[in-house]
Amino acid sequence: MSPLRLWQLLRFLLVGIGLVLVIWGLSVLFTYTYPFVFAFLLSLLTVPLVNLFERQTKMPRALGTLVSLLIVMSLVSGVIAIVVTQLIRYLTIAAEKLPDQIETFTAYVQRMFNQKIAPFVNDAYDSIQRLNPGQTTSLEGGITEIGVQLGAAIGVLSRGVAGILQDILSALPLVLLLFVVIVLAWFFITKDWPSYMRSIERLNKRKGFKEFELVMLNLRSALFGYVRAQLTLISITFGIVLVGMFILRVDNPFSFALLAAFFDLLPYLGVGTLLVPWAAYAAISGDWFSAIGLLVLYILVIVQRNLAEPKIVGSHIGLDPLAALISIFVGLQLFGVLGFILGPVLAVLLKALYNAQVFHYIWKFVLGPTQTPKER
Repeated sequence: MSPLRLWQLLRFLLVGIGLVLVIWGLSVLFTYTYPFVFAFLLSLLTVPLVNLFERQTKMPRALGTLVSLLIVMSLVSGVIAIVVTQLIRYLTIAAEKLPDQIETFTAYVQRMFNQKIAPFVNDAYDSIQRLNPGQTTSLEGGITEIGVQLGAAIGVLSRGVAGILQDILSALPLVLLLFVVIVLAWFFITKDWPSYMRSIERLNKRKGFKEFELVMLNLRSALFGYVRAQLTLISITFGIVLVGMFILRVDNPFSFALLAAFFDLLPYLGVGTLLVPWAAYAAISGDWFSAIGLLVLYILVIVQRNLAEPKIVGSHIGLDPLAALISIFVGLQLFGVLGFILGPVLAVLLKALYNAQVFHYIWKFVLGPTQTPKER
């Protein structure tokens, strides 16, 4: 191997080790600073509103920041309050109807038992009676073992549920602390945003900083684009569910459509959290028209979401639909629920790094200063 190739290999290994160390360092850093990362992302969304207050009303920056934070938190709290209120209302209505539904369901189960299960049990009992003593002992031992295993499984499940509840209760103080830290950091970052921008402008003259600024601008554009994309998808879900509620002749269709739009924010579960239990309840109640209609509506929402999400997210954050789909899937595999957000953001970060020619500079470093066009 020539000395030139050897140096290129060494520089390539150096770049690879450097990237691994940077990713590891960022992951460790994120573990300790994630509240401030979330506060920074919230500030990116809030700064335009604060600037608007400052320009139009001549409001002091600190007061404008406080008002903006209160407006955003009030809107979010209002939506959550409306959703919770509607859930409580419909759960109350369901609870009032529950005794009649339980009676109907019990009668249905009793009828099914008498017609289907009882004859089968009688036949099985007759078959057991015809077994010899050894076979009967083996069968009884197997039934006993199944009972022991079932009891153990129920015990493990009960301890698991109790452990989860204990973990939730023990995590409440930490959640409250994180909320306070994020809100305070959100306030201070938004309030002092102009001073941070002036510092960046002073650094802008340094070599390589323009590329960093380009990356940050791309990330900010991607964040706003992702929020717009999710609002678009939720609006589509709201419209589909609203039409479905009118077709199914449901009372207060707007309330149910709003609930569905809220649950559409929940990864993995989504609108199924609302529509699937509702369909099961309707089936138990004997209302097969509503049960089938709700299941069809759920399928329509899921198909629409999966078909439209890559296209809409990709168009709003500047990615090809296939690239957006890949980024969402990879993000889910790597980060779980947060991958819905982190996957596309990381994809945009890679695209921003490419546009800023960061990979070009890395490749030039690997090739080395002595590489000539003919040798390439």
